Amino acid sequence: MERKLDFNFSHVFNGIVWNSVVSGDGSTLVLEIRDGEHKKVSFAALDVKENKWLWQNKVSEELWWVNLNSVFSDYVLLTIYTETNNPDKKGILVYDLATFTLCWWNNDFSMTGVVNDFVFGMSSKYGAREVILDLKSGKEVEGGDKTATNSFGVLRPQQYHEGSDYFNTVKIFLEKKLNLQALSSLEYMEHNGLVFISFYTEVQGLANDLIVLSAMGNVVLHEKMSDHLKGIGWDTFFILSGCVFFVRNKVELVSYKIV
Repeated sequence: MERKLDFNFSHVFNGIVWNSVVSGDGSTLVLEIRDGEHKKVSFAALDVKENKWLWQNKVSEELWWVNLNSVFSDYVLLTIYTETNNPDKKGILVYDLATFTLCWWNNDFSMTGVVNDFVFGMSSKYGAREVILDLKSGKEVEGGDKTATNSFGVLRPQQYHEGSDYFNTVKIFLEKKLNLQALSSLEYMEHNGLVFISFYTEVQGLANDLIVLSAMGNVVLHEKMSDHLKGIGWDTFFILSGCVFFVRNKVELVSYKIV
């Protein structure tokens, strides 16, 4: 029996889905939603196994000059920009993943990475120096363990640009099979007997489509993810917990289950 896709979930936000990060065990998808009209950033966390929100419409102590950085263990890590005219001046806000309750913060910390229970970054208070903070307490520690533990990996496609052999092969296939003219760039992935292709066309403006094919070359999904675009992007879809996720028209999170 050929693999197929079943509709799984969708949700429209009051703003642009700007960024998304998956927890280390692959169970939770945290999203950053930016509302430019009201200069407000909100956050939401989805239990991807149960299709249930842990929380939505949460805001940090800084309403606009803040970004989602990472999710590690039971914590959500945000980067806060402490001087709006100097993007190098940063701090960190750390929230409990289950409730989005603020655990600790540091207004002089430019985060470079998180490994195990240690947050690595730079402090500029007394000249640039590397600082290691304990993930649970935020206290400075010495000699944090940089050996990464295994984590649940999100499956992301490979990107191919126009002119490469792989791009040309897929472009010819789309032309012959579906009479579609791909341009500029595409993303490609094979997974569980299915082929996933994200590509761009230009008929009445630049548009980004996602097509999924069975091993026999049959179309099992064709979705227009965005149109009237100003340019191409990357990481336009990903696979997590047996589902393919993408954002439609910048504001709607959509997923289909691979069955």
